[in-house]
Amino acid sequence: MSDQEREIRVNLLDGSEVIMNTGDRVLFQASSPWAIPLSVDTDTIIDDVLAALEESQQEYELIKFDRDALVKLVANHQSAVDDACRELAEAQQTVSRQREVLEFYADQEHWELPSFGRGQSKVTSDRGSKARELLKEGSDKA
Repeated sequence: MSDQEREIRVNLLDGSEVIMNTGDRVLFQASSPWAIPLSVDTDTIIDDVLAALEESQQEYELIKFDRDALVKLVANHQSAVDDACRELAEAQQTVSRQREVLEFYADQEHWELPSFGRGQSKVTSDRGSKARELLKEGSDKA
């Protein structure tokens, strides 16, 4: 077979196989994959070849439709995953901020008066503003 010649094999709906050598332009048909191919007149099998072609085109369209649907589904899921990751990052920031405020109020040194008993403790000076600010942040997000 030369570089330009090739053998084309097509399975028909009835299980038979059509074989064409592009160089010789001869058409053969085998009744099964293991049968000996016999030379045939194109008019005798053209309807079968066209039926096989039509079925192949329908299968291709179904596969293409399924692929397109899967691409959309993956894109939708990716968008949902991205949204969930953003929400998680925001939640982690909120927890971190809440932890800072709780640590401020939990720190014993922040409750102690300055030296010589004058002035106010850091907590008294704060007057709950850190907690109110944190609560306001939470209500703004709701």
